[in-house]
Amino acid sequence: MQLCLMLVSTLAVSHFASIAYSQQDNAKPPESREHWRIIYVRGKNIGYVHDAVETVNRDGKLVVVNQHSSVIDVLLSRRKDGIASDTRSKITIQSEETTDGDVLGFRYQVQNSPSATILKEGRVSDGQLQIQTKANGRVTTKSKDYPNGVKGPAYADRMLLKNPLKANETRVITTFDPRSANVDTIRFEARDYENALLQDGIEKRLLHVVVTHSIAPTQEFHEFLDEEGNSWKTTVPSQDMVVYTTSKETALNSFKNIENP
Repeated sequence: MQLCLMLVSTLAVSHFASIAYSQQDNAKPPESREHWRIIYVRGKNIGYVHDAVETVNRDGKLVVVNQHSSVIDVLLSRRKDGIASDTRSKITIQSEETTDGDVLGFRYQVQNSPSATILKEGRVSDGQLQIQTKANGRVTTKSKDYPNGVKGPAYADRMLLKNPLKANETRVITTFDPRSANVDTIRFEARDYENALLQDGIEKRLLHVVVTHSIAPTQEFHEFLDEEGNSWKTTVPSQDMVVYTTSKETALNSFKNIENP
């Protein structure tokens, strides 16, 4: 369960850095978009992912808000009936940054049903990152230097959208990871275009990109992107995990009658 949670939250950082416009979002401002994905492990749907980026006006200043939420039920990969149970977890990640990419704050929460909730919140002020963590009925606080020049995930997202990866290109992006509250160096190694099988059984010609994170160095994420940088499919071979881009209705189908933890 913990490894699956780590992979899903790490996946969120990749998607913040490669999330792209869907057709229905073309009328929105460049910094506002939404993405739904469905998670399979061992061929069975165990959950969904929702990512959104929007720009809001706060006291006359523009703030870019990244929001990620995912609900997973690892036991579904072992159940024959495919019915979601109460043994599920919800991950919520939110980060805020200026339009120049400077991180203002973040919020990371894991709700394990029926066990306890972990909540981590942080703000950046005068070069210091103030973090408060609530877990098991205890509250802890700490402060540490925020590294100079490290931008937030929405800024990395805009850079990739402005200049999508090309075949055989390698790119390295350093960004802030709200889950670990540390710097994450993401390496994108594009291979070539290949036919990728999607959730609906249709093949699409997509660019195969291998993604690695310094916060999870032993795991490889395989992204399949179109020419505009849209992510259609992600695989994590070591965990037999496949994540497909889909509609909201399809993503929520197996969980529509289940309350979030």
